[in-house]
Amino acid sequence: MGSLAQTFGRAVVNPGEALDALRDANTTIFTSVYPPNKFMHDCGYERLKQCVAAGELVVDDRLMGALGELNSGNLKKAADLLAEHEQVDVVQPVYERHEDTFDDMATAESLLPRDQTSIPISYECTRDNLVTLGDLAIQNAEDRVKYYGKLMDRMKEIEGLP
Repeated sequence: MGSLAQTFGRAVVNPGEALDALRDANTTIFTSVYPPNKFMHDCGYERLKQCVAAGELVVDDRLMGALGELNSGNLKKAADLLAEHEQVDVVQPVYERHEDTFDDMATAESLLPRDQTSIPISYECTRDNLVTLGDLAIQNAEDRVKYYGKLMDRMKEIEGLP
């Protein structure tokens, strides 16, 4: 099934363009989120706030909010804000830069059997227990944030957490 899907996918999606789009997304996420996190880890949140206020560092307000929550120990709130920042502020412009390529990827997946996009929450290497996208559109930033919420809810359910 794997090689057939790859062969089929290459007929619909240009592999070079797909890799460029994914590289752009990963690089953009890493270069926007990692530096302020690393700075806070090394120098503390108060120093980060001082440098941002002085204009020495530029950090998105939503990301600063997430880092503030992280610093306060509010891990769930920090993760929620970080997910929103990543999907809305960071990833969405990448989708827009590579819109045709991501549309081609969605078309290729729609022609394949079985759900290739939804993520399983499992302790096993399996495609069982998928958290389906349902009526959410992966191309829509707000829908990706909602999907993150569905994933977190399923993980809490599996772990027996409130």
